[in-house]
Parts: sequence; structure tokens; C-alpha cells
Amino acid sequence: MKKAFTLIELLVVIAIIAILAAILFPVFAQAKEAAKKTADLSNVKQSSTSFQMYLADTDDVWPLAIGQDAAGVWLWNFNHYIPADYPSAAGGDGSYARRIVASVSSWANSMQPYSKNYDILASPGTPAVSAGGASLATVAAGKRRANSTLTYNGILHGFGQSGIATPSKLPVLWNGRGKAQTIGAALANPVLYCNQANLPCTYIPAASGCSSAINGQQSAMFVLSGSMWVYSKGANFAMADGSAKFRRLGATLSPRDTDYNTDPYTGYDANGFPGFYWWDLCHSWLFRPNIEW
Repeated sequence: MKKAFTLIELLVVIAIIAILAAILFPVFAQAKEAAKKTADLSNVKQSSTSFQMYLADTDDVWPLAIGQDAAGVWLWNFNHYIPADYPSAAGGDGSYARRIVASVSSWANSMQPYSKNYDILASPGTPAVSAGGASLATVAAGKRRANSTLTYNGILHGFGQSGIATPSKLPVLWNGRGKAQTIGAALANPVLYCNQANLPCTYIPAASGCSSAINGQQSAMFVLSGSMWVYSKGANFAMADGSAKFRRLGATLSPRDTDYNTDPYTGYDANGFPGFYWWDLCHSWLFRPNIEW
């Protein structure tokens, strides 16, 4: 005669399975997170390579971070469509006409002849969020809109490669949206204040009395769309020399400070949201091309 499990034995087996599951599930989650981080780092590296190819074709001048509308106004504080030609109508975007013109020359679109892939701009596993008006435009028949998590160091807008003091340490591309991907739009973060229409917009190093009224004298950082702990309490960065690496961020939580030579922000909370960014009273500290480390 076959012996069956008793109720107590069955309960013991169930308890053992539950204990094993509690031990293994976090391990599986960590492995999945690591895989996403690695895939994103590969995408960042591929994007970085496209920037290097672009530089070779433009006499070492970095791409424009932002575009101008038909009146010559720099849309430095706007999201730009990606691709530039996906909208067929404004939808809920009140700046549609201006944005459609400016988006053509913005960095995410000017890189496409080299990367030939919009999908690498969106970090795997990050939630899609609206970019305001830019996400509300109507998608044209036969077109698709792309999302972005990666942002470009807009201080390099039209800047020459020879002016970069330490290329191996200057971030060019990073998870500057935080743990999110914006629908149909790309951004430069940080970005130069360029409020003078029809005038050049290039980086001017910090000086006494710098003003946002003069193109390039100041720069700004945008509010994040998600936590800066994109993966494993950190984010991926590509540098001006073409390298790419992962950085832990906010390792020292508020009210103590982070390392301003490696972390854009400080004053992090327990969820990876920073309270402030490091700056020299004119520009975001970590992204200044003329600084030597």
C-alpha cells in the first residue's frame, strides 16, 4: 500500500517552498535589473559612437542641442519631437508649429544618420511619461514616434571638441530624464539659456555677473521625470572621448553632500530624487567642458 503525505508533511513542504521563493525572487529581480542596466549601457555606448562619427564629419564641432523656430528663437526650454516629422497635427500641442521647425536640427534627430536607431534613446524598463504638449501631437499615418530617457549635455551646443579639457570625464549623454522615458520627445539637460533670437548660442564660462539674458552665459537643469536611480541606484553616462560607464548616484543621502565631480545632483532623498544640482553660479558643474579634473 502506498503511503500518502500527511497534512503536516504537506504544510512543511509548502513552507519550505515559500521560504525558497522569498530567497530567490529578490535574486531574480536583481538579475533582471542588471540585464536592463547592461542593455542600456550598450545603447549609450552605441549612441556615443554616433556622436564620434558626427564629429568626424563636422570638423570636431558638437551637434546642436536645441533648434530655432521660424522667427529665429532658440527653443532652449522646449522638448523637441523625435522623429522631427512624426506629427501630422498639433493635437494638444500649442507650440506645434514652432516645435516642428526647431526639431529638425536638434541633437536626437541630427544623430540619426549615424546611429540609425531611435529606440536606443529609451532606457529598457523605464516607464513612459508625457512630455506635455510635445507628447500630444497627432502621429501621422505611416509614422511612429520615439521615446527618450537619454539626454544630451546641452552646454556642448555647437562647441568645439578641442575646447574640452578632459574628454574622458566630461559627460555628453546620460540618463538625464531619470527613471522614465518621455513620449515622442527629446531634451538637452543641462541646456544653455539662449534668449536672444537670431544670435549665436555657445558656451561662455562662468564670470562675475553672468546673465541668462545673454546667450550662453548661463545654463539650466530641468526637473526630472523619475528617480535618478535608474538602475541599481545609479545611471549610465557616455563621455566626450566615446567611452561609456555606469555611475552610482546619491550614495550619500541628504543632508550630506555627494561628490560634485561625479554626480550632477545632491540632496537626494531615500527614493533617489535629488533636491539640488551642483553649479558654479552660472553653469551646471559636472557638464562644463573647460574644467580639468
